Parts: sequence; structure tokens; C-alpha cells
Amino acid sequence: MLHNMDYIIGIDGGGTKTVGMLATKDGKTIAKTQTGPSNYHVVGIEQTKNVLTEIITQLKLKVPNSDLDSIRCCIGMAGLGRDEDREIIGHICDEIGINNRILTHDAHIGLVGGTGKQSGVIIISGTGSIVYGINEHGKEARAGGWGYILGDEGSGYDIAVKGLQAVARAADKREPATQITQLILKRLALNEPNDLIRWTHAASRDEIAQLASVVFVAAEIKDTKAEKIIDSAMSEFACAVETVVMQLEFSHPFDIVFSGGILLHQPILTDKLQRWIEKIIIGSSVIIPKHEPAYGAVLLAKAHL
Repeated sequence: MLHNMDYIIGIDGGGTKTVGMLATKDGKTIAKTQTGPSNYHVVGIEQTKNVLTEIITQLKLKVPNSDLDSIRCCIGMAGLGRDEDREIIGHICDEIGINNRILTHDAHIGLVGGTGKQSGVIIISGTGSIVYGINEHGKEARAGGWGYILGDEGSGYDIAVKGLQAVARAADKREPATQITQLILKRLALNEPNDLIRWTHAASRDEIAQLASVVFVAAEIKDTKAEKIIDSAMSEFACAVETVVMQLEFSHPFDIVFSGGILLHQPILTDKLQRWIEKIIIGSSVIIPKHEPAYGAVLLAKAHL
């Protein structure tokens, strides 16, 4: 039987799902479990507590007669870079009995899991977007990640909204026609651009963000407006990456990890961005994630607790 201090739990708490991982002290995964969302901004404090309790309980079953005090734990969640959020989640941890812990944000565990190291840069583009980096001295920098009203440039949501706006402008003849119009109407089984007013008001943020893929299809068939939208996303990421890298002053080669649905599945944008980075950001290598964020949480706990 291993000694209790030999266990680490890493948790990736998201707005759509929560993933928990149990590992030995040298980072070997023993078990993994997944359940519903635990971002308390989305589901509320009570639900977050339930989900975390469920994950911890399930993983503890794999470690007979160990008490939580002796298990190292790292939780990564959107918003946990802010003090008030850390306080709320910290309070939940106290109630559940997770005392030996690190609380950090989702981009941090994504970066450590993605690079397999404690430093580097991550560009995340899913429903939302952010560029985050940490250097070998532990200095952090970020750009973007302001949420869909103030920012999230280059995210699925941002690209989709620009596509929808292009349809509206073309319908008014304020701008030339675009193939995005027919593609979106077909995807949503609507008859005319006007029908989009009602649809967008009823749609969730995720449902709107899903329409980004339509803009990429239009860009593939060389629709000028769609290509402009993708170029604009690319410029936003280029600007954010440059800002973050400049602040961190890396003294040795570092990885830039591409993460999130848009960057992992849309080569039109990914290839452009990768070529730009390779030309401009000297000393960096673009990679796809080596491990998932929950394992990044395990690596963080291993390094810091």
C-alpha cells in the first residue's frame, strides 16, 4: 500500500464539464472521472460544491483509507485568477476538506498540461479566447479573456457574431453579398436573413459560437468577407501573443501551445497564425497540447505542493 502523500488529484472545472484525475506522486495516472459543469458563475455555488464533492469522492474510492489531508490537490477553473473567486472556491474546499491545495485558473492548467512544463505560452480559442504565459521565473502575463462583451477576440463567438453581422449588412446592401448568408440560413433552416433576429435572441452563447464553423466554410470557398473575418482573428491573436511574450522576456526557447476547438480544428486560422509566430516570435515552437488540462493540474500540484 502506497503512503497517502503519494497521491495527487488534478481537477479541470469547466462551464460544460468537470474532469478529475488521480495520480501517483511521480505523475502516473491511476484514475480519471468526469461529471457536469462546475464553473460557479454558470451553475451557482451549491452546484459547484456538489460537483467537486462528487469528483473527490469518486477518486478517493481508488485510494482506500486515505484522508484528504494527505492528498495534494490542484483545481483549475475559469475566474480563479481573481481573488474574490479564489475566496469562494477556497471556502467550498474548506467545507469539503480539501486543505492541501492550489487554486488557479483554467489557462494555467491548460498551459502546464499543454507544454508538460511549468512555463510557456498558451493561446486558447474555443467559445471564448485568451493568451496566457508564464516564464521560467514564474512571472505571468495575459491578454484577452475579457469575456464575450468586452473581448474574446478571435474566439468562436467573436467569429460567429462577425459572420452574423456580415449577413445583416449584406441584407441591407450596406455591404456586398456574402456566401455566409446562404450557409448560415441553411445551417439554421431559416428562410431569410430577417429570421436571424428572432434566432439570435433565443440562442445561447454556445449556439452562436457554433456558427463560427460556417464562416470557416465560407473562407474555404474564398468568400472575401469570411476571409477578412479570419484575418482579423489572426491579427488579434498575433497582437495578444506579441504583448504577452514581450512582457515575459523569455531567456531560452519556449513552447506556444494551441488549444480550444477553433485552433485545434480550423487549419485556415491555425496555419496562418503558426507561420506568423514562426517568423516573428523568435525562440518559440508551436505545439498542440501534450496532455489535457486536468493532467496539467496534477503537474502543478506535483511541482508546488
